[in-house]
Amino acid sequence: MRIAAPSFIKRADRITNVRFLQEFVDEVELLYMSSLYEGDEPDPAEVAELAATGMRFNVHMPYDIDLSKKENWAVIERYAELLLPLEAHTHTLHIQKEDSFFEHLINFIAKTDLPVTLENGGDDANLFGLIPNEPVWICADLGHVLHYGGTVEDIIRHWGRDIGLIHLHGSDGMRDHQSLKYIDKNTLRLIKNFAELQELTVCVEVFEENAFLESLDILLSL
Repeated sequence: MRIAAPSFIKRADRITNVRFLQEFVDEVELLYMSSLYEGDEPDPAEVAELAATGMRFNVHMPYDIDLSKKENWAVIERYAELLLPLEAHTHTLHIQKEDSFFEHLINFIAKTDLPVTLENGGDDANLFGLIPNEPVWICADLGHVLHYGGTVEDIIRHWGRDIGLIHLHGSDGMRDHQSLKYIDKNTLRLIKNFAELQELTVCVEVFEENAFLESLDILLSL
């Protein structure tokens, strides 16, 4: 099992976060969420600096555009090209239900030969059943599953062999992406054991330093 964290633990730029996280994690989830905000497009100088750290990365691609529309994949292709120097472990997209989404996804993978995982961005883990067997893996956001009342056991039972990445965060009943202290210890042990068996990355997807450090201590102590 590898432990990862997002590139927004400190309220600072990505490189500052990566340098901070190098002491704590095996991998960093680089967040590129908003394609509609010009400042979030990958900057070649920043990408080169990130690559020079030697850190292992996975990339969260923008989720603010409708990828059932072919023309919007040009944005994803541009981001992917700019991020190539990072040799990211995977590129995560939020899953959509439309047939055209999967058609364009397969074309993107064939064109770029990049590793891709599809994430349940909300209460939509049922859409994992639409994913083609190859060459796409599941990014199981177990924090979202728990927040919306699902069970980790169901996700592992139905989709375990297809999971390539895990996102994990707690929910206080109102907000998710909170400390892991809100997750039952037995559930956390199940997740950790599964990740160790499958040699997966577990990204502790919280966005605040104290909550991250608390969560890291909890995960390591199990």
